[in-house]
Amino acid sequence: MNNVPPESLIRTWVWMMSENNDPELMNKGRKNLINAFGSLQKAIEYIEQQVDSSEEN
Repeated sequence: MNNVPPESLIRTWVWMMSENNDPELMNKGRKNLINAFGSLQKAIEYIEQQVDSSEEN
């Protein structure tokens, strides 16, 4: 993936989806992840891959 957003932005979008009680904000976070990665599943796979690679170091 060539145009991956910065990690801090990805973390913000995940926070928007998971830690917020505002449905509009949750939806915006989800849409941003989907727009950046093509699907929510691909976003999750990318995040998991980053976590796995950071645990190896």
